Amino acid sequence: MKIQYNDLPGKTKKEVIELLGDEFNFYPDNIWIYLLHRNFFGRKTYLVIYFENNTATHMKIRKTYGSIIKN
Repeated sequence: MKIQYNDLPGKTKKEVIELLGDEFNFYPDNIWIYLLHRNFFGRKTYLVIYFENNTATHMKIRKTYGSIIKN
């Protein structure tokens, strides 16, 4: 089953964990980060999910060559 990331807003933290796993995210935190892909040159693609009252409000897909900054 392929995950549709556009369906994540409106889901609870528990539902997100069931879909994507916990991936070392701190449960009470309002921003969760998932590593989606890493290519040969070290470029990483992350899914950043923002929560408000334990419900996902929006998400971004960020690409970077180092660590990601939560903003």
